[in-house]
Amino acid sequence: MKKITHNEYHKSINKAIDFINSHLKDTVDLKTLANVANISEFHFHRIFKAFIGESLGAYITRLRLENVAQKLQITRDTLEEIAEKTGYQTQYSLSKAFKKHFGITPSAFRNIETYFSSQAPRTKCEPMELKPIINEIEKKKLVYIRIIAKYGSEKDYEIAWEKLWEFAKKKEILNHKNEFIGLSFDDPNITKSEKCRFYACISTDKQIKPNGEFGLQTIEKGRYAKFTLKGNYSGLDRLYKAIYFDWLPNSNVRLRDSMPFEKYLNNPDKVAESDLLTEIYIPIK
Repeated sequence: MKKITHNEYHKSINKAIDFINSHLKDTVDLKTLANVANISEFHFHRIFKAFIGESLGAYITRLRLENVAQKLQITRDTLEEIAEKTGYQTQYSLSKAFKKHFGITPSAFRNIETYFSSQAPRTKCEPMELKPIINEIEKKKLVYIRIIAKYGSEKDYEIAWEKLWEFAKKKEILNHKNEFIGLSFDDPNITKSEKCRFYACISTDKQIKPNGEFGLQTIEKGRYAKFTLKGNYSGLDRLYKAIYFDWLPNSNVRLRDSMPFEKYLNNPDKVAESDLLTEIYIPIK
């Protein structure tokens, strides 16, 4: 495949995936996505599977049900409310699809805490780590490169960040205002590790067009609870568990239906692991 063709296909698939992410509750068909990607229906599903490794239908179904699983775990919404928010006509149709995919009913899933945390021992964070600062965040425009791999996969992440850095230099968007952002779309206790989606991002005020594997994302203005981790990135999983299992149920805060994100405040190549600083932003009402 010629490079220019590969780049155009990559840009088109990025558009389709971003459209799916923002329309999970809607009925998204092949014709709509082919139009978004500007690829013929005949070729689109083949190209999609070649880039993503799953058929279009299987991909959308999996994401919707994993979204349901996350809402069961981290919200107090009823099954009927979750069905409405995730595009299922009834809670019965949701339950049927959920059990087929996960092998357990939604109610049982919600009530078995260890089902969700069985892949990693649950440990509590220090109390100081669970005292967030509430911030109103302005809208952020991001340039991203997508990684589909186990979270923290060293080689995949190094390659992606290097590519993103070179792209940012080429497009002359680097300055003192840039923020380095991470978007994690999946929970590794729900999604198979090799299918976890991570977007490495750089913020920019410049007008940039999508190019090949580099796409555009937006973090909308809103209210966030900010938690700070000092130390190795491996501590992020422990902090997330503390936020969702300990802080959230014991606070009066309700989650807002938006993406959480991470902001990396220093460079792991220039500071010791113990001095790394990462902020986690959780969208709240």
